[in-house]
Amino acid sequence: MKNKHFVLALSLTLALAACGLPPATPLPPATVVPATTTPLTTAVPPLTLEALRNATYTLPTFGKTVTLTDGGYRYESGPEKLDVILLNAYAIGELNGDEAPDAVVILGENSGGSGTFESVVVVYNVNGMPVQAGAAQLGDRVLVKSAVIQNGEIILDMMVHGPNDGLCCPSLPNVQTYRMIEGYLWLTRLTSNISGTAERVITVSEPVNGAEVSNPFTVTGDVTIAPFENTLAVRIFLPDGTPVNESPLMVDAPDMGAPGTFSRQFDLSNAGITGPVIIQFVDISMADGSTLALGSVVVEVK
Repeated sequence: MKNKHFVLALSLTLALAACGLPPATPLPPATVVPATTTPLTTAVPPLTLEALRNATYTLPTFGKTVTLTDGGYRYESGPEKLDVILLNAYAIGELNGDEAPDAVVILGENSGGSGTFESVVVVYNVNGMPVQAGAAQLGDRVLVKSAVIQNGEIILDMMVHGPNDGLCCPSLPNVQTYRMIEGYLWLTRLTSNISGTAERVITVSEPVNGAEVSNPFTVTGDVTIAPFENTLAVRIFLPDGTPVNESPLMVDAPDMGAPGTFSRQFDLSNAGITGPVIIQFVDISMADGSTLALGSVVVEVK
């Protein structure tokens, strides 16, 4: 099966390169901790900020495993340096269905240069102890203003870099939503607002998340602002980050920048894929290749 996925992904990547679309970029894989689905018989207390500030983390950017002390870690030996800090934004809430309140934190990593590489990290509550369960990189010197856990999702209110921003000063309002899927942390929704215009939002209306579908199946949705040349990128992944397909999709909109709708039929039978797949619809900035908006749906292919 993996050989089939590889051949399909390779051929599609070559085809899409000719179309000028950027290749699919899956999120970094998480350190997997299986979710407990059986409700707890005794209440487990929420994770405390003190516990999170002194927990052990595997760094999403530099890959080292470190234990924080009062929210920080420092290593220096000759030219080798590493500073890690737990940033102010964090949230407590249920993420894996076991009724023990989990947490999400923001880590900043610096190896001695000017960049501070930030990541969102999911921490499961395992019998009252913090255990890292998933992570995704956010970027260099972004500003996470707040983090919220709501209905099993992580919502980050952020400022990221626009095309003309220096790395010191992100100015583009951005809301990113993450969810654990099959033990991996995925970006499932992203909205942005450029220069006070309407918010760029991509919404998948059918099917709903978690729906069982049979090949062929159709996904429909809408956009608040039509993308450049009315074209979205469509990306399909397996939950572990394996790319399945990427292709352009035309949006039906009456005018440039107007609201629009989209529809795409999928047939994954030739790829032999069953089980959960993640389908993303992405509005890509032609100025710098960044993501202006993203909507997605997770379906179970029978």
